[in-house]
Amino acid sequence: MSTSPDAHLEPYLDTVERLADLALGADDLDLPVPTCPEWTAHDVFAHLAGLAEDWVDGRLEPYGSDRWTAEQIERLGGCDIEEIVNRLRAAARRFGELESPLGLTPARWGFSDAVTHEADLRPLLAPGTRVPDDAVALAAAGAVSRWRHHISTSGGGPMLVEAIGLRAWNVGEPGDGDLTVTTEPYELFRGLFGRRSRRQFEAWEWSGDPAEVLDLDLPYPFDWAAIDIMD
Repeated sequence: MSTSPDAHLEPYLDTVERLADLALGADDLDLPVPTCPEWTAHDVFAHLAGLAEDWVDGRLEPYGSDRWTAEQIERLGGCDIEEIVNRLRAAARRFGELESPLGLTPARWGFSDAVTHEADLRPLLAPGTRVPDDAVALAAAGAVSRWRHHISTSGGGPMLVEAIGLRAWNVGEPGDGDLTVTTEPYELFRGLFGRRSRRQFEAWEWSGDPAEVLDLDLPYPFDWAAIDIMD
């Protein structure tokens, strides 16, 4: 059992509760989710519960693959939403007991996935609402960390990433004339989790030509959205 504090555990459990509210308050869960075009809202909730159960039961191969997520939806797809929510809550509460073979804590993996799908679902199930700012800030920080590593190991940088009103991050050793990108924390969060097109990335405030950075694509398993997405 892990004994070190996990900064993502409580935010993950909070996100699960917000998702439960969305699920149990929805009039129609058969609506297709634009950011997950092959899934309905019900499928997304089945995936979220299935992912949590897979962590608890140690089914982590191959993590994040289409086959892995398809098995989750197949396993829970026939359940009603109350059962799915109950299973998600039950599994999520055990995340603090788990060790991770994947480098980051289970709650961090769970939080990133859950908060991304919360943002996917809100325009459909609760129009006019958004993920809370504190959850956006935490998700954006984690996403930038992975993007910085990806850029550095792929030969990109140096660069400065600025989230308006939140903070800035250096990619590589800072120097005069480095490329700078500035955008809202919410856009950073959505973009780095594959919910914005390359054209939308290019529309952020860049101090120079971003092509060298954008040609490196996004960290696995994400890629540019095929179309512009607004939420």
